[in-house]
Amino acid sequence: MRLSDVIEDLLYGKDGYYMKMVSIGKKGDFFTAPHTSPLFGYTIGKFLKDRGVKTLVEIGGGEGYLMKDLLEFTDIEGFIYEISPRLIGIQKENLKVFGSRFNHISEYIYADAYILNEVIDALPFNRYIFKDGKWREYVFENGKVRLIENSPEDFNLPVFEGFIYDETHKLNEFLSKIFANTCRVLVIDYGYDEEEFPIFAPEGTMSGYLKHKVYYGFEALKNGMDITHFVNFSRIKRLGLENGFEVKSYMPQSEFLIKNGIMEIFNSLDEKKKEKLSGGLKTLLFQFKNHRVMYLEKFQP
Repeated sequence: MRLSDVIEDLLYGKDGYYMKMVSIGKKGDFFTAPHTSPLFGYTIGKFLKDRGVKTLVEIGGGEGYLMKDLLEFTDIEGFIYEISPRLIGIQKENLKVFGSRFNHISEYIYADAYILNEVIDALPFNRYIFKDGKWREYVFENGKVRLIENSPEDFNLPVFEGFIYDETHKLNEFLSKIFANTCRVLVIDYGYDEEEFPIFAPEGTMSGYLKHKVYYGFEALKNGMDITHFVNFSRIKRLGLENGFEVKSYMPQSEFLIKNGIMEIFNSLDEKKKEKLSGGLKTLLFQFKNHRVMYLEKFQP
């Protein structure tokens, strides 16, 4: 059995973490930028409106906070593609105020833009090690971990002995469906460029979160754990090119927010709201150090 099969079951199986147990927020297992401050969604909303976006699909959607802030700040029509019954219920409650401007979808539809905020890191992945001059894959047999000779789907650099790499499973298949239904894709996640993995993550990036405590490597493979890995942004860029998209901008999340007007939005607020949101602003700009934003657009003929 491959690691991706184990993770698929632990996260998305009948009783998986995201299906029944997910707990997001400061009192939960982890929190994301939309939980930190509505300024995040306001800035994303401004970025999308500046590019003429009128319809938007968010993949995943968590508890609906990003979509809530986007719809509050713009006149965009929003949709969420979500497979978790638990999260669908929470999203419906949090977004009911927007009426027909928001809907859930059960299959991909065409929209002006798709947004993936901390989605790819939560997809199933496989683990590889470069050992004895060859790539080998960690698999499970009779409840034990062993190595078989097998290479990553898409890793294009020479590596050193003992290097471990956690690779998103079937990323091309996942992204191709999105690329086929839009001309703009915004990916927000923690990750590295391909050449950075051997430098910053030579022992892999597999981890699990439970009540803000982090477990590394195979210790993360437990029921009730949010299992994750770092995204390979170089691979997203390659897959975009293969599907007719080019990277229009790519930078750290904090830089993206500043460049696209978060300070101007903050300064436009009244003093009471500024006081309320100042702490979240600092967290957004200084805490999400490994988060990056990649914006891709379809080639225009």
